[in-house]
Amino acid sequence: MFQRKKKTEPINGGREDGHDEPQTNDKKKSKFYRRFAQQELKGWSPIITGNVVVLYFLAVAVVCIALGVPILKAALDVHEHEIRYDNAGVMAGRSKGEQQDILLQQNGEGVTTTVNVTITKDMNPPVYVYYELDKYYQNHKRYVRSRDDSQTGSGEGGSSKCAPEQYVNGSANPNLPHNGEINPCGLIAWSFFNDSYSAAIVGPDGAPVPLELDQSNIAWSYDRNHLYGDYTPYNFNIYPDKRGGNTSTVDVNDNQHLMVWLRPAAQPDFRKLWAVITVPLAAGTVVTFEVLNRYNTYGFGGQKSIVLSTNSWMGGRNAFLGIVYLVVAGLALLTSVTFLFTYHLGCFGLIKRRKFGDVSQLSWNRVKK
Repeated sequence: MFQRKKKTEPINGGREDGHDEPQTNDKKKSKFYRRFAQQELKGWSPIITGNVVVLYFLAVAVVCIALGVPILKAALDVHEHEIRYDNAGVMAGRSKGEQQDILLQQNGEGVTTTVNVTITKDMNPPVYVYYELDKYYQNHKRYVRSRDDSQTGSGEGGSSKCAPEQYVNGSANPNLPHNGEINPCGLIAWSFFNDSYSAAIVGPDGAPVPLELDQSNIAWSYDRNHLYGDYTPYNFNIYPDKRGGNTSTVDVNDNQHLMVWLRPAAQPDFRKLWAVITVPLAAGTVVTFEVLNRYNTYGFGGQKSIVLSTNSWMGGRNAFLGIVYLVVAGLALLTSVTFLFTYHLGCFGLIKRRKFGDVSQLSWNRVKK
């Protein structure tokens, strides 16, 4: 019924079993794959003893302290002054509704306000001048999407994603220049911040001495060189009854305040760079800011401030990162001490630690009583 397979002579010098040399490699591969699939490969993993855990957390604590201390020191060395001005001058002591009514009565001309700040510590240049807005959600999804970067880069017509600020009256109008199309379009550009500032210091004789606010390099160099085209805006906040903020009469790639504004902030409370002071401000110097208050934040309960700040290798005054490093270092150090205490002392007998690697403690080696 069954026939034995006849033995044949090897071909081309092959082996008598009928398999040539490459098949030996195939067997090795097959054996490797079988061991791999069955998880029989040799491996190595560190043995985590109590001493290793103690040293690990101690190393983490040392590294975090080495990073956290200089970072925190750099942040605390930054000196800054913040002066709120939306409730100063004629706005002082009034409700938000009354303040908004006063601002709207100016027909876009704004209210002039003067605020003073006394420098308490020497501020070496560069001293950065920021404006700060609170409760302003510039990161809202609809607000962020309402722009056309290809338009600001080329000057060509905007797209429908700029709605509701694509056209002056909401739709194309042949009676208006460029059919009423707004350039730059979108809610971000439409709400362009339009407060302005000038500064002076009080001289030895009490007379004000003008303080130059350098506004020439406040935008990112990438924005200046790559994102914005060489063209003049049109239909951009030029109609008083439809404007949401400032207009622009210079080319887009020359208006750095617009570039700064068009970079949306991630938080509802944010600062944006307005200018740089290039002279030192000695302690005791009184700086006077004359503010043209035109931007309406009263309708949503927002606040406006001027911020003077120096800088460090870590940036502005923000101690959060340094504090986080030190907190992690403290937790790691506490964990290290805890393991050291329990591993070597056993909490004074409260914890019974068995001998490491004692095979007699395995369940199948224990003596049953």
